[in-house]
Amino acid sequence: MENRRIIISDDGMVIVSDEVKMNIGEIADLFGIYYRTAKQHIRSIEKAGITTGDNTMGGSVERMKVYPDYYGLEMIIAIAFRVQSPKAVVFRKWIQEKIVSRIGRKSIRLIEDWRDQNFSLN
Repeated sequence: MENRRIIISDDGMVIVSDEVKMNIGEIADLFGIYYRTAKQHIRSIEKAGITTGDNTMGGSVERMKVYPDYYGLEMIIAIAFRVQSPKAVVFRKWIQEKIVSRIGRKSIRLIEDWRDQNFSLN
């Protein structure tokens, strides 16, 4: 799956394929963190209902629950904002640059359905 990965070079260049699919080990390598740390963040993100993985490419069973083997860009972005590593910082800056450049060109339509998510405004 080499062509479906995100690459962060030592000089800070970020390369993202059109359709990202990475397993936990690849995500851990991407951010320079331990496998166990990446897995804990993924499980926490899934439990919070932020995003999930790709169940179409198989999965594994842990404690009576099936977890996907591969995760897409949404999960990797969520992990990037939880992890404190040099490569996570580079990736966060890349994400911010992409968002700012898009906002500068056109408006982004946001769908607000926070009421359905049981969120409250404090």
